[in-house]
Amino acid sequence: MKLWIKWISIGSLLIAALATPVSQAQTPPPAVSVYSIWLRLSLRGYSQEEIESALRNMDPKTIEEVKGRLRRAVLSNLRLKKVRDRFQTSRDKRDLQDVANAIQTEIRFAGLENDDELKRLIEEGFGIPLSRL
Repeated sequence: MKLWIKWISIGSLLIAALATPVSQAQTPPPAVSVYSIWLRLSLRGYSQEEIESALRNMDPKTIEEVKGRLRRAVLSNLRLKKVRDRFQTSRDKRDLQDVANAIQTEIRFAGLENDDELKRLIEEGFGIPLSRL
């Protein structure tokens, strides 16, 4: 009788050891967001058309959300650079060119060169007529 209890306990321990996972399950890496893909492509020099073409299979709503987030980032960066103050206090063509370069750089880094909505927001938010720059 004692021998059977001994074998049953050893067997149950063996089954329990085999049933327990050896290591914790690895969580899958987080999916790369469309926003980060867009930024990576724009920083590599791709134009807005090329980026949109590369992301053509994505949900259009997602693409619009990414564009909105990029627009807000550009506007925020321009506020941090005090573009409005620099434009209003500009005295010559060189000052205006510096402001225009700052705006163009931010737009280019965001990959939104042809985004009319962003240009409209810059004109309204900063009082800078982009058509004149």
